[in-house]
Amino acid sequence: MRKLSVFLIAALAVVTIMSSCKKDDDPVGPPNLNFIGGEGYVDTDATIPVNTLFKVGILATSNTETNEKLSTLRLTRTVDGTAFIDTTFTIDENTFNIDFEFNALENGVVENIAFLLTDKAGQTAEKSLTLTYEMIYTNVVKHTDINMGSHNDDFGSFYASQTNTVYNIADAANNQSMIDFLFYKGVQNAATIASPADADANTVYDIQNWETKNATLFQETDITAEDFDAIETEFDFPDFTGELSDINNLEAGDVIMFKTVENMLGLIKINELNSRGDYVNLDVVVAAPITE
Repeated sequence: MRKLSVFLIAALAVVTIMSSCKKDDDPVGPPNLNFIGGEGYVDTDATIPVNTLFKVGILATSNTETNEKLSTLRLTRTVDGTAFIDTTFTIDENTFNIDFEFNALENGVVENIAFLLTDKAGQTAEKSLTLTYEMIYTNVVKHTDINMGSHNDDFGSFYASQTNTVYNIADAANNQSMIDFLFYKGVQNAATIASPADADANTVYDIQNWETKNATLFQETDITAEDFDAIETEFDFPDFTGELSDINNLEAGDVIMFKTVENMLGLIKINELNSRGDYVNLDVVVAAPITE
């Protein structure tokens, strides 16, 4: 009996050692977490202009050895050590891709955007970005005291931003690709700035058969006439989201924004509207497009 007891103890010791070795040999590596790179994505620390949208993409996969499913992805956005966004996404997959669209914060703000990935085994992986937001000013040119007339008025009705030229309809027809917007005064729409592609403008002017009708877009702004007048050689344009092909019922003092088909941004300030002659006096600020 004494020999049997010794044998059992020795056998148990061997099992314990084997069990311990097996546990130590099990893979316990973390899951994989990476930023998506390429055009349109921010995947490294960067300086970003204010008033712009940017995209951060996440590619998360299980550890190739453990093959443990992913459990959660935690996103935190922090400024000066204080988190203003802290949210967690449930996954339960081996592969998880997601794009986040963020809006740049105020000028001078430095933000940390952090991601924490956890799998079913409790293993984690982390990635973060440090982003600085700055006001980016664009060089601009201001054109003042521009007169444009409505249909059959003494002044031309078509405007080319690149050359600061007002064309009558005959000359505009010979320079179709240059025309960014036109002016007319309608019975229903009153004083109107429109693109050559606007449907109503094509009923006012005989431009239906033009081969090139630049689809300039417009949006209203909160910019005052005084703010416009203060613009010199640099300006920080607001984020452009306009989808209008025209803006109607304009009044003196209005400032509207436009974007050409070449992605050139500009502002138009209405100085004066003459009801008897149906003409408008306006100022224009234009800027060349910013290329990344």
